[in-house]
Amino acid sequence: MRIDFKQLKQLSVETLSGEKLGHVNDIILDIDGQLVAQYHVKSSILSTKEYLVSRDQVVRFEEKRMIVDDTVTPVKAVKDEKKTIPRGAEPVSMRSVGKF
Repeated sequence: MRIDFKQLKQLSVETLSGEKLGHVNDIILDIDGQLVAQYHVKSSILSTKEYLVSRDQVVRFEEKRMIVDDTVTPVKAVKDEKKTIPRGAEPVSMRSVGKF
């Protein structure tokens, strides 16, 4: 069976136990082997839940959905995350001490 990316993006992604994860948003390719390495799954446009599904976790493809293993876990989105300096002691500047 062959499927193009436009059709793949329309597939619903569900686990074996029936939990709906969302739809395929993107794919990650292994260019050395010319294979799909992972599927990037997002639950909706406004949601922050994202999943990276390894090709080994894909159980089967059906006409309108992709069934994946129950071991798929959400990925924390780190996009737009700002790095902050932890609160606590202020940094101390170093200075040379001369003789009195």
